[in-house]
Amino acid sequence: MAPAEPEPDAEPDPGPAKQSPKSLFWVCAAVTVLIGAFQYSHSLSGTDGLDALAVLGLIVMTLLVLILAGIYALCALERTDLHHRLYGRLDLFQAMTILFVAAVLVGVLIPPRTTTTLGLLLPFGIAYWLYHLTTEKSE
Repeated sequence: MAPAEPEPDAEPDPGPAKQSPKSLFWVCAAVTVLIGAFQYSHSLSGTDGLDALAVLGLIVMTLLVLILAGIYALCALERTDLHHRLYGRLDLFQAMTILFVAAVLVGVLIPPRTTTTLGLLLPFGIAYWLYHLTTEKSE
């Protein structure tokens, strides 16, 4: 009996090199959502009552965290990448940087003024590394 040969139509296993960025983006999405949950729990348990400004801050924080997590999830699903041009020279990573800075500023200013949102530095740092790890795709 001859040894079984692999089928020519079968795709080769992408291996750990191809799977690593996808799994790292999933980790970034999960960590971002967890940090948002920690911010909520700390903001809601740390005050006697929420004023209108704190509620507005939590709403803005929720939107920013969900957008950031959505970007990470889209990158993990390979629907987009961080080099995707949005407008002119602005790419997705640069827009994500603006959203990240806004999320940290809003999160720090929400009463009781904690630094919980500084945890967003971890997924952002991973995304920064992945952005600069890959070469820019030719257009």
